[in-house]
Amino acid sequence: MNFLRLGLWMLRREGRQKGFAASGEWRVLLLALVIGVGSVSTTGFLGDRLKRAMNEQGASFLGADLLVTSPRRIEAWPDHALRRSAALDFTSMVSRGDAFQLAAVRAVDARYPLRGSVRIAERAFAPGNARPALPPRGAVFVDQALLPLLDAQVGDRVRIGEAEFRIAGVVVEEPGQLGGVFGLAPRVFLRSDELAQTRIVQPGSRVTHVYQFAGEPAALAAFARALKPRLDSTQRLIGSREGVETLRGAFANADRYIQLTALISLLLSVAAIAIAARRHALRHYDQAALLRCLGATTRQLRVLYVTQLLVLGLLGSLLGVAIGALMQQALAGMLLPDAVTRLPALGWAPVGAAIASGLLALAGASLPALVRLIRVPPLRVLRRDLPPLPLSAWISATTSVGALLVLIACYAGDARLVGVFVAALAALAGVLALLARLALLAGRGVQLLAQGPLRFGLAQLLRHRFDSSLQLGAFTLALFLVALLALVRSDLVAGWRAQLPPQAPNYFLVNIPPHEQDAVASYLAAHDLRASTIYPMVRGRLVTKNGAPIAETLPPEARSSNTLRRELNLTWTAALPANNEVLDGRWHGERRGAEISVESGMAERLQLALGDALGFQIGDQTLAARITSIRSVKWDSMQPNFFVIFAPGQLDAFPASSIASVYVSPPAKQALPGFVKSFPGVTVLALDKLIANIEAVFAQIIGAIQLLLGFLLAAGMAVVVATLLASLDARQQEAVLLRTLGAERAYLAKALWSEFIVLGVLAGLLASACAEAAMALIGDRLFELPPRLHPWLWLVLPAAGALLVGASGWLTTRHITRLPPMQSIRELA
Repeated sequence: MNFLRLGLWMLRREGRQKGFAASGEWRVLLLALVIGVGSVSTTGFLGDRLKRAMNEQGASFLGADLLVTSPRRIEAWPDHALRRSAALDFTSMVSRGDAFQLAAVRAVDARYPLRGSVRIAERAFAPGNARPALPPRGAVFVDQALLPLLDAQVGDRVRIGEAEFRIAGVVVEEPGQLGGVFGLAPRVFLRSDELAQTRIVQPGSRVTHVYQFAGEPAALAAFARALKPRLDSTQRLIGSREGVETLRGAFANADRYIQLTALISLLLSVAAIAIAARRHALRHYDQAALLRCLGATTRQLRVLYVTQLLVLGLLGSLLGVAIGALMQQALAGMLLPDAVTRLPALGWAPVGAAIASGLLALAGASLPALVRLIRVPPLRVLRRDLPPLPLSAWISATTSVGALLVLIACYAGDARLVGVFVAALAALAGVLALLARLALLAGRGVQLLAQGPLRFGLAQLLRHRFDSSLQLGAFTLALFLVALLALVRSDLVAGWRAQLPPQAPNYFLVNIPPHEQDAVASYLAAHDLRASTIYPMVRGRLVTKNGAPIAETLPPEARSSNTLRRELNLTWTAALPANNEVLDGRWHGERRGAEISVESGMAERLQLALGDALGFQIGDQTLAARITSIRSVKWDSMQPNFFVIFAPGQLDAFPASSIASVYVSPPAKQALPGFVKSFPGVTVLALDKLIANIEAVFAQIIGAIQLLLGFLLAAGMAVVVATLLASLDARQQEAVLLRTLGAERAYLAKALWSEFIVLGVLAGLLASACAEAAMALIGDRLFELPPRLHPWLWLVLPAAGALLVGASGWLTTRHITRLPPMQSIRELA
């Protein structure tokens, strides 16, 4: 007998049988595989496309073979035979008439970009042509998003600083635009030899010098080796591969959430597969025993059932890959709507990883049941006992699941994250199992008060405690994760806004020249605009502590602090700023000694204490001062805040610009165009527009995550259906007995609905409690949000649980109410 063909024939025969009672476990197993593989392949396809887009576009994405960024001009370079281009990046207001908008200005020379191309169109939303980024004299190229904001078109004139320019074209595409969806300001290209006319860039202004290099690989490598030792921590040398990694930072959190969602879906799918495989083995013990009586060996039974599982595994994996290909396109459209058409085609690498994940998940979940099935003794036809499961079965299953987790960790690129999450998920599952058992025990009191079908349904839950606890825990976990994401989505932005004081500043005035400070203050007072103190700023880098390089005074894990890698905004004032509080030491006040006050978070990160002498490099000079106070800062006050504040008199010799925040009520916004015209060199930063842009990006990320939550919810449903099928035979026997004793179909139907609705309500209540607790912990530890209850959650989740669990349970078991007693008895005989 050919057991390979027999296995395929039996699989096809079972698949044609009607009803879940006959072939439900195969369908659940297949569905769980599709869900798990689909979630893994979705993230795999999307990540692979982005990675290959970065590697394939390389230098054209970056605009050069090598890129150097610096907050200061670099005058001396190692000897090289490379082509070089220099640009300057800064933000500024661009105005036309009474309309004005913050823009990201790049002043370029004739050689920009060295690699790739800039596409310029003569009108908005036209395809454009590749051409140099250098505009004609007296003109600028602008992002097409800027035109409607200024009610302008090509040919109109706009003002940047103290100079006017004609809009000569629209920027359709530029190197690095793939990550442009996350930008907060539209791009403007300006000639670098006309930058001085604007009078925007002053000593102390926040600018970034961008130097591009292109040439032969050997010359590039030699140049990079010679340049690296000369760069400080505020300067970056970026290769074509590293440069495109800036895109990853824009959606790193979204990618991590998506990877975790896929992992949850896969693990829940493994649970559903394990339950379905156990029921399949239970239903086929008699069949396997009969084949053993007819002479089948263990090897032949292994061929028979492994063939069936392998066919199901390949079929489910391929279907999951197909769904993943569709889902990743939707995700790419949400995360990168302007760049999805420029991403490379789907690759084959994620296909292999997804199929391997599906087969490993299937093997790990079904091996214990499969080993017992192929080793069933022939006496099973006469006796109902089973041999104990051998240790080898558990070792094989553990090895398969371990290999699956290793594969996922390698593919996700963060083994620690996967390990911590799996451990946390296992602990949470244990807690949920305990809560589910307690909830069912509490239902005993409700059962005594209930009547009719409701009482019978509650009795069913209490009678099948293990299956009911498993169903309740699985669906509670799925509802909890969905609810937690909903709370994060609503609370982070809403809670952050709720912390703002009334009439909090909604505009920042940046780069105020020293000679215009009094005029700016007078203008604001004349128009009744409430402004904060105008703080001078000098940019400097923290380099020493008590005479030693500060990095050497820190443990290795603290040396990568961003505070050491960038220039700080340093200020001086005699009065303690609002929303600051001295925690330790004494405020310097009017004293003009070499004293500084340090923010408490910075002091903790860098292990600073009162009395420490800190050295700051400002330009080509070094200035030392001693810490005399440590203070807390309320960063969400929308006031200018600083890590380091000097006593008056120490920074007077350094070039500085100033910053202030101001509250502008809706009626007072008419004064802003006049302010921009009166002070063209001052950057007016509208926080409400920035917040709106951030929220738009946040909404895109949340939408993408919610799309993947469909996998999570479906995986939870698969577990529920699988556990329902595991208890289906017992339910059918009880239904036969009740029908024989005269119970009507309507009574049984109401009892089933009661059972599943109660299960769904309990799952919703438990999920609400877990979500509230988790959100309180996240808000307190990560976002410093006060804990608060969400009454709507306690209504929506139980209702959703009742609907989803009730519907899935009824659809799975409704057929047992339709079978006549005699037919049921024959099927069970």
